[in-house]
Formats: sequence, structure tokens, C-alpha cells
Amino acid sequence: MGKANNKKVIKDARSVLLSSLSNLLESQRERTFKYKVKGKAKSRKTFCNKFKLNESTVAHIETGRMLGLSFNQIRVYLAALKGKDDKQFLDKFRKVYDGLKGIDDLLRDI
Repeated sequence: MGKANNKKVIKDARSVLLSSLSNLLESQRERTFKYKVKGKAKSRKTFCNKFKLNESTVAHIETGRMLGLSFNQIRVYLAALKGKDDKQFLDKFRKVYDGLKGIDDLLRDI
């Protein structure tokens, strides 16, 4: 494979991973925050209002556009999702976030 093809494969893999991670976070929110009577997931807007989160920030996280956000914005979302500010979980997520963000820089240098 040529250099350009290799870079494209890496970018596509990053995109798939980012999309899957975002989908996983959205699914976790939907499983965790349900109406007790109806049994269906609460809306993103209801979740944001409960935890005083910016709805557009949550939409960016849950639709795969989280790399444009600062980690502090993501940290607040993750703390609301987990119900606590779990340092170990945040450290692990930070490594993944930094790695995904660093792929573009790495590909530019190659």
C-alpha cells in the first residue's frame, strides 16, 4: 500500500473508534437514565437540564465530535454519566482522548 492509502486507513480507523466510543457513551446515558414508569430513556435535553450541562456539548460528545472540545468539558459529562468524579476512569479516558487527538499530528509529521 502507498503512504497516502496507509494514512487514509489510519484516519478511517480513528473515525470508527471515535464514533463507536461516542455511541457507547450515548447508550450508557440511555441505559442509566430511564423513566421509572415508562421504562424508556430520558431525552438528552432532560439529562442536560438535570446536571446543568450545555446540550450542544453533550451532542458533540455523543455524536463523535468530541475532539473539538476541551477535556474539562468532557470530564463534566463523564462525571454526570458515572454519578461521581472517578479519577481512575478519567485518567484512562484522558489517555484515549489524547491518543485520538494526536493521530492527526502524527500523520502530518510522517
